[in-house]
Amino acid sequence: MITEDSITLVSTSSSGHYDEDDDDDLGRYAKFGRPLTNHSIKFYHKNDTQRKKELGGISGVSVNRQAIGTHGFFETFDEHSGDLEWVGCSLLENKYGRTRLQSLREAGDDPEFDFFLIESFWIDQDQDDPCALATFALRKFLHSDMIKGNLPYGCWNVSSIAYALHDFGEDEQHSGSGKRKREDDGRPSYEEAIPFFRNGFFQDVALLQQNPDNGRILVAGVEHMDQPLKSEASVMPAIKSLRSRLSTKKPTRKDGEILNRVEQLVSANALLVCEQELKGISAAMIGNAIRQPVGDVTTTEQLQSLRRDLSKLVGEGGSIARSTALHIACEKNSIKVVKLLLELDASSISAKDRMGRTPLIVATMNACGRRTINGIDETQVIDNLLNAGARKEDVDSVGLTAYGHFEKYFKKISPMASLQHNTSLTDLEHKLYPPGGPTAMDFSNGKGGSSGIVDYGPEDEEERRLYGGSDDDGDY
Repeated sequence: MITEDSITLVSTSSSGHYDEDDDDDLGRYAKFGRPLTNHSIKFYHKNDTQRKKELGGISGVSVNRQAIGTHGFFETFDEHSGDLEWVGCSLLENKYGRTRLQSLREAGDDPEFDFFLIESFWIDQDQDDPCALATFALRKFLHSDMIKGNLPYGCWNVSSIAYALHDFGEDEQHSGSGKRKREDDGRPSYEEAIPFFRNGFFQDVALLQQNPDNGRILVAGVEHMDQPLKSEASVMPAIKSLRSRLSTKKPTRKDGEILNRVEQLVSANALLVCEQELKGISAAMIGNAIRQPVGDVTTTEQLQSLRRDLSKLVGEGGSIARSTALHIACEKNSIKVVKLLLELDASSISAKDRMGRTPLIVATMNACGRRTINGIDETQVIDNLLNAGARKEDVDSVGLTAYGHFEKYFKKISPMASLQHNTSLTDLEHKLYPPGGPTAMDFSNGKGGSSGIVDYGPEDEEERRLYGGSDDDGDY
């Protein structure tokens, strides 16, 4: 029978990640150590003294938050790997590497201690009980010197840890923790998340609400990892809930064709608008013209062709509302396509995307994204949606209305542009104001309170304005 005591851990590699030629502050490493360290650990049976049969392994990277300079976390993550960039930027803020999740903060996560990302975890599927083996092997790893450590006062080396489940949208063969390898080695014999949930990991709903893809990230803090091992039966309700949150209803093939058809048209025309905008700006800069917004360049022929194609796809069982095609038209500011889609399916005005956003919310975010020295150009899409009955009180998965998103992104507009075009901006603000007033999340910009996201105050907003962040707006 496999137990935690019957497993031996062997570290096969540990390497610091930094470029000595590019580092201007090597003295920092002498005091705090390397910023990132790659780890590879193999599991063996305690009686296998010759290390002939691997039971499994873990590889990952530890982030020494004391060794990364202020405002340097996102850049450090980006230079290491795509996984660390995604997970690290989702969980930590850029300035000091503090956690963004209230759950981890309350569980003792502290930037004075390391963060660890498990990048791969695999178990030999030929063992009698691979799920139990995975559970005890993970437990052994979490309570090893690498993670728990031997620091005084009972402090752990690592105060928060994360693991990203396989993409549930992929084939079911990828849904197991066993053999997390790229090749197709058959469906694992147990649920991937079970060993992690038994060891205190969980899916943070606040992270999921920020971006559906983040729902695959499992996290744990010191207080979670220090708890007794949970039984498999006790974690199954949480496993079921996790799968329910991650299993999004797939659109029909015809829905996908509708979305692709609309996206191809509005994306191509958006590029033309950008090119013409650049020419207009260049002419205005040398005094040959007064800059004017280009607007929608969709031709009558393109609209007629689009109408025929969409009508055919709808007749074959497709749905404009389910396809979220109106969202992409709003994102690309194509007023002509927006009007056509509403004409073909008026119900699409209330459709929500994977993040719970309505077309009005997407149009508002896009309007703020088009901020220029002239303020916000063209709000015809927003005006058309409101005239067609778009509900200003509808909220996304975080609890933000369109007004809340406007307030959130309005802060990123330069102060000079805000002063110069205060009237037009205020008009848009009034148009979007919900009839029952803003939500609690609107007031907090989706942070603090019951959002599950830590609000570090004005400096947090300034940080994201200057250096970017992980508030992923998603793509369609």
